Amino acid sequence: MASTESVPPAPEPTSSPDQIAAVAPVWHTLVFVIVLLAIALLQAMPRFAQRNAHLPSRIPLYIQTLVFEYFLLGYVCLGVRLRRVSLRNLIGGRWARWKDFWIDVGVAFVFWLVISTVLVLLSLALHFNGNEAASFLLPRTVPEMVIWVFVAVSAGFCEELIFRGYLQRQCLALTQNVAASVILQGVIFGAAHAYQGARGVVVISVYGMMFGALAAMRKSLRPGMMQHATQDTVSGFSRQIAHLLSRFQQASLIRF
Repeated sequence: MASTESVPPAPEPTSSPDQIAAVAPVWHTLVFVIVLLAIALLQAMPRFAQRNAHLPSRIPLYIQTLVFEYFLLGYVCLGVRLRRVSLRNLIGGRWARWKDFWIDVGVAFVFWLVISTVLVLLSLALHFNGNEAASFLLPRTVPEMVIWVFVAVSAGFCEELIFRGYLQRQCLALTQNVAASVILQGVIFGAAHAYQGARGVVVISVYGMMFGALAAMRKSLRPGMMQHATQDTVSGFSRQIAHLLSRFQQASLIRF
């Protein structure tokens, strides 16, 4: 005789199988954001800008920047190891052959054209000059220019891995929405550059969002790292390039 006792329904699944998992604990990301924004606020204070504007050499400042970037990268590495996530997983993409490398180079170049156009238009609309806002960082001597290359390359690698690899993935796990994760990490990235002023924060936030969109579309940080490192390197040399062009023009007028 069959039992008439009712069978309890199966429990509802607590999460969708397609849900994006976090790459580090939530507390780890909260500490990261709090520390990052606290340091950004300190750097935005007038005393900080005035002190750096009169530095006899920018090399100590560059070394401090390198130490800070790799400190943040080390913190991120510790966090993702708690979830057994590798840096290779965060970076994404793979160069199995030379063709893959050149495809990413091409993507980085096209992205450079797009992002440069957007930033120029946005800077004109907001009357913001990034080189002026960050003038105390730009190299002026040959030794500073050499160290600047290391700073620029490190920024391209570290910042893309930290913000577009780690933070964007954490925001995606929190929101389960790609667009929201791109916007959130971009806003935090912009706020981390508070020393460039309110308009600078807006411009750099959009800049970060564009890198986030590229990473989401390509599922790889490699093109963004290439473009970021190259753009920072060129931006650092812009003052020297403009100075050389000006001297060349003056010499040409004298000869004429």
